[in-house]
Amino acid sequence: MINTTLAVFMASLDNSVLTISLPDILRSINATVVEIMWVVMGYALVNTALLLPFARLADMKGRVKLFNLGFALFIAASALCGLAQTGPQLVGFRLIQGVGAAFLLSNSVALVTDAFPAQQRGAALGINMMAATTGFVMGTIAGGVITQYLGWRYIFFINVPIGAFAAVWCFLKLHETGATDRAARFDAGGMITFPLAITSILAALTFVTLGRWGQTSTNLLFASGAALLVVFSFVERRVPEPMMDLQLFRIRMFWAGNLALFINALARGSTMFILSWYFQAVLNDPPVTAGLKLLPMASVMALSAPLAGRMADKFGSRWLATVGLCGNTVAMVWMATFPLDVHYAVLAVCLILLGLSNAFFNAPNTSAVMAAVPAQRRGIAAGTRSLLLNSGQTMSIALTMAIVSTAMSYQTLVGLFTGSAEAAHALDAAAFMDGFHKVFFVSALLSVIAIVCSALRGEEVRAPLSFRGIRGLPAAADASLDARHDREVLA
Repeated sequence: MINTTLAVFMASLDNSVLTISLPDILRSINATVVEIMWVVMGYALVNTALLLPFARLADMKGRVKLFNLGFALFIAASALCGLAQTGPQLVGFRLIQGVGAAFLLSNSVALVTDAFPAQQRGAALGINMMAATTGFVMGTIAGGVITQYLGWRYIFFINVPIGAFAAVWCFLKLHETGATDRAARFDAGGMITFPLAITSILAALTFVTLGRWGQTSTNLLFASGAALLVVFSFVERRVPEPMMDLQLFRIRMFWAGNLALFINALARGSTMFILSWYFQAVLNDPPVTAGLKLLPMASVMALSAPLAGRMADKFGSRWLATVGLCGNTVAMVWMATFPLDVHYAVLAVCLILLGLSNAFFNAPNTSAVMAAVPAQRRGIAAGTRSLLLNSGQTMSIALTMAIVSTAMSYQTLVGLFTGSAEAAHALDAAAFMDGFHKVFFVSALLSVIAIVCSALRGEEVRAPLSFRGIRGLPAAADASLDARHDREVLA
């Protein structure tokens, strides 16, 4: 639990920690706007594209070995990012860091699921999800503090001692607890077509953020991504041991829970980005103040995720997750009506509602989805879940920028993304708030769709508190009952 929590926190933190630091990086190494954008988008792109291949590889070769490799890559790339002297160097090192993060994220949930019994799994995954969501949200806060007082390079350097401690401990203490399928064959066709498809689609979305919507290159990338996904589906249906087991999507809990996860990520993934623009560009807050204003959402997520996991163990996930999504919808509709000079106390209450709602969706939803698949397929199931989460969050950023661009010029939008002072001075606050309202209105509509998907999942079979310790029950019979219950849950 400690190793996977550290890994997930670090990988998620580095997905967002540079948001407020981009202007300092741009000036420090004379990078272009395109290079600065790829510093952020490239990390998410590589991470997303490699999650499923690495999850499949872990099912075959063992999760702990690849988890250790991920730590080593992540630490080395973090040090190199801190030493980068040019924009292309920083982009390249961030791509390597994304590879390491993919190893960590594709295995952490499966390792926790293997290690904990059914009656404790929801609470354990709640702690893991707490680390992921808190890391992603607190990245903006940490980035502002570190940049202002230490410099942007220490954003990467701070990963090295923490990661080194976790990697050594992991190497010495972490052992395989789940079954591996060592005789399986690797799906080379899926390994090639799926990452290329995701890369094409996310690259096209990146071009949209650059204002190249409708251009031939962007359209070709979208078309190539769609065509490669069709080829991927064709390949996966015919190979004996596919990288993505499409049979898992016949499980109602699996497809409904994962679809709700993706749509929710698409709806809320850019919340802290647009709020950081609002705080810095409209209210002229310094980076540290802008980051600290997001603290209510992060702290509520951190405190309530384990509680939500325990409640899911007791009451099931269906209505807890659905109620969480309803809270999201209410908060987003509320934010879509905020005036330009909304009092921060009102905004803080809304952020608390967002944090609480996301915690009560994520932990129960993850526990139910992972428990619905056979144990030997949990690696690929965890990879699929992480893939959908990352894809939704990454696409949410591009979607938000496209929506805001309908209310203001593209030049101002790019300036907001990089945090340049020129863009801040040229900003039409009323136009920005018009785009702000449109973003959260669209997010609310998406959240309603996620509510429907979550409600369609049905009720999962839940374990009793424990078969252990029943008076007069021999140990062998005790274990037999637990094993039989596990088979019934999977059936």
